[in-house]
Amino acid sequence: MFEKKIEFIGINKDWVDIHPHPKASKYFIPESYKKFSSFANTESLNSSVGDLHVPTIKKCMPFLDSMTAGYIIPFDQDYIIDPTETDFSISPASLDSNDFGFHKVSQLPGEWKETVGDNAGKFHNKWLIKTPPGYSCLFVHPMNRLENRWKMIEGIVDTDEYMNLINFPFYLKKRDEQFLIEKGTPMMQVIPFKREPWKSKSGFRLVKESKKTFALFRTSFHNVYRKYWWKKKSFK
Repeated sequence: MFEKKIEFIGINKDWVDIHPHPKASKYFIPESYKKFSSFANTESLNSSVGDLHVPTIKKCMPFLDSMTAGYIIPFDQDYIIDPTETDFSISPASLDSNDFGFHKVSQLPGEWKETVGDNAGKFHNKWLIKTPPGYSCLFVHPMNRLENRWKMIEGIVDTDEYMNLINFPFYLKKRDEQFLIEKGTPMMQVIPFKREPWKSKSGFRLVKESKKTFALFRTSFHNVYRKYWWKKKSFK
């Protein structure tokens, strides 16, 4: 099968051996998700499986597909974040101020001020990203991973032609005390996609496939979507 290729190209030969490399998102699944039960556990049930009436997100393929879509660029080093009420400072393990930057809140929509504070941060990415002709990349905060300390700001870049470093803005969510971001922690999720025109349409019409879908959903308790409609996605 023909496979599209995305390249992550290190800009410094020495860094390539010491910085964690971008990899398919499936290699960054949180341990908490791996250990999570497929069914809700209740004290009233004497079962190691859980309550078969209450499947958890572990049974939700859209949740897993989102978490494992594309690739993860991990943090290249440790960062200490020292927040104040309206601002913060960043200390990288390298002690190099070129490893991060800031966006003044004046660069953002006015309504962001209350959430962002005086400045948004910017982590300096160390990888050039190259996709085939006609393909761009969607950059998003790693999906379906609970993170209450910071939030990456999303963006789309035409990585087939833009051969330059793409830095990643973020804003703080945790402001009550300093915290450490450890090397290797997922920083940004990268999802390549083909640029092509779309047109939307809305309105009423009868859809026979919808009736069949509803009927099939009433034949099984679990894994119906996975059995009949889900398609495997491949990112290597």
